[in-house]
Amino acid sequence: MTVLTSPVKLNHDGKSNFFSFEANPLKENSGVPSNLDLRERRDLVSVQKSWSGLSAWLSSCIFHTFLLVVLALLGRSGTFNASGEKDRTVGIAFAQDSGEGGQFALDGGSSGADGSVATDAQPIPLNLDNATGPPLSIDGIVSSLVGDSTGGSGAATGQNEGVGSGLAGSNGAGAGAGGRGQGRGNKSKASFFGMEGSGSSFAYVVDRSDSMNAYDGAPLRFAKRELIKSLESLNEYNQFQLVFYNDSLSPMSGGMLFATDQGKSRAINFIRNMPGDGGTSHLPALKQALSLAPEVLFFLTDADDPSLTMPQLLDIQRRTEISRTIIHTIQFNSGPASNDGSWIRKMAEMNRGSYKYIDVTSFNKDPGE
Repeated sequence: MTVLTSPVKLNHDGKSNFFSFEANPLKENSGVPSNLDLRERRDLVSVQKSWSGLSAWLSSCIFHTFLLVVLALLGRSGTFNASGEKDRTVGIAFAQDSGEGGQFALDGGSSGADGSVATDAQPIPLNLDNATGPPLSIDGIVSSLVGDSTGGSGAATGQNEGVGSGLAGSNGAGAGAGGRGQGRGNKSKASFFGMEGSGSSFAYVVDRSDSMNAYDGAPLRFAKRELIKSLESLNEYNQFQLVFYNDSLSPMSGGMLFATDQGKSRAINFIRNMPGDGGTSHLPALKQALSLAPEVLFFLTDADDPSLTMPQLLDIQRRTEISRTIIHTIQFNSGPASNDGSWIRKMAEMNRGSYKYIDVTSFNKDPGE
């Protein structure tokens, strides 16, 4: 129902009983807004409120982002002690003996003057089966864990430096400054069939295939005799491992072992009881020995065939560059050398070592052991 708020004029024509009503229309400039004007104003107010909320949200995001950046920059600058020096992270070495093996682990790390961490917090396994070895040096252990003050490899110095940088591992791989079983200190010389090597860790890879039983077993007997002589020349701070092989592997258990009286006695029994039989597969034995990262590896075989291919020789060379191993090779055969040593000589030359050919017919019938 519409209520007329404007003046009304009543008209009568004088002839009939009908009247007509005439409403005066509202003037355009009467000052009263129409329905359309009201809707436009409401929409404008709504837009103004929405923009105000969005502006507040954007301002809050910008402020908190700036605050986080400032806090991050302050955190990177480190903390300082009362004397004004920057605090440094220190490392704590923990030792655990489980009865079957143990571990040294570094909690945290040692930082240099520039705040950089000098070592990773990685556990170093110990072979406690070899606990009868030489006494452990605390200085040597700490040096191998956190490195020396010059940021070097962490090799210990002094009488026990070979111990600190070459701890034997229970998984068949020692852990030292340069890798598994590498004691880069306390150097000694070891000789095998006149081939001399200098270092603190040695591996012997010896062919025990059936062909080593030729000439009444003289090749294998002489190999065992020379192997025992070489081990006996090592001191108690040196490490060693023996890997006999034919078409399978026969290493000593325990990884890199210390050349203590007990370690040598165990090795000698192992050598004397090793039979000669089976075929020949060189590469797995070489890889097994190199995985222990010895400083010197002596390799003995009487089998030129099967020969190692050039890709295989390059793979061996890559492994020795990582482990810093020198390989000396000895080849057994009968009569004068029929060639220049082929791949056996080549492997020695590629890995900073020497090659030697030995005529097995020159062996005495009973070399003794």
